[in-house]
Amino acid sequence: MTVMDQGNAHDLVRLLEDIPEFDGYKIELIDGNIKMQASATPIHNFIQASVASAFITRGWWSLTEQALISQVAGFEPKPDTVVTAAGKADDNANPFPADRVELIVEIVSTDKDSDYIKKRMWYARSGIPLYVLIDPNDGVCELYSEPHGGVYRTTRTSEFGEPVLLPSPFDFSLDTTSFRLYPPR
Repeated sequence: MTVMDQGNAHDLVRLLEDIPEFDGYKIELIDGNIKMQASATPIHNFIQASVASAFITRGWWSLTEQALISQVAGFEPKPDTVVTAAGKADDNANPFPADRVELIVEIVSTDKDSDYIKKRMWYARSGIPLYVLIDPNDGVCELYSEPHGGVYRTTRTSEFGEPVLLPSPFDFSLDTTSFRLYPPR
């Protein structure tokens, strides 16, 4: 569904979220289009829980599928994991302002174009310092950093089983040894 009037796009997302028949769907605004995705698969959900736990046990707030907004129009993504410092969400803002986010994690499901291109561009343009892309299709993790001019200047790639070394303010390695590939379709 394409949204022509960007001023009402966020209101349309709220409306769709309130329809009981759409419970269980992830509803996002990506590049001016409403995207609805059915519930994620067990492998996706396990990786998401593992990642969220890694941050929570270190004192960070790890918010799953939290709607985000920024000054960049046409988007209201709900990343698989949003990481922020304790206290930055005390006002319970929803959608959550992107300028309060330290790190984003997306786990690729079926729409690679969205995670690899469109969301990555929006996260960089919105000034989110770190973006971790986990792809169970290919067994790789990509860490994007140093956003500038709508792109991330630095990319580090690792394979499942190798740690993802997170820079400051985290300074720990994300353990990927338990991550699994999606089975062949």
